[in-house]
Amino acid sequence: MPDDETPRAAGMALDAEDPSRLVLRGDIDVYAVAGQRLAPEQLSEVRVVDLHDVEFVDSAGLGFLIGLSRQVRPYRLRLEGLHGTARQMLVVMGAHHVLDL
Repeated sequence: MPDDETPRAAGMALDAEDPSRLVLRGDIDVYAVAGQRLAPEQLSEVRVVDLHDVEFVDSAGLGFLIGLSRQVRPYRLRLEGLHGTARQMLVVMGAHHVLDL
């Protein structure tokens, strides 16, 4: 990370211009999932999860993503921008069997 950048706090928000896109940032862990404040009705419209600004995903984060994928059925949830440790964690946990990485 360049010296002029500070780590971004974890968070999740629907894209203001495209409510079918959920933007995540920071570490998606038990604390981020517990602090999630989006209503189920809002999440049911999500088709894409933007993970460009995510550095880490733990089992709680994976559980959130899998739960979200079940909620949007029959559509398949697509993850975009997954990289580094976050990507490795999801592959190791077998998420590629359920989610489009």
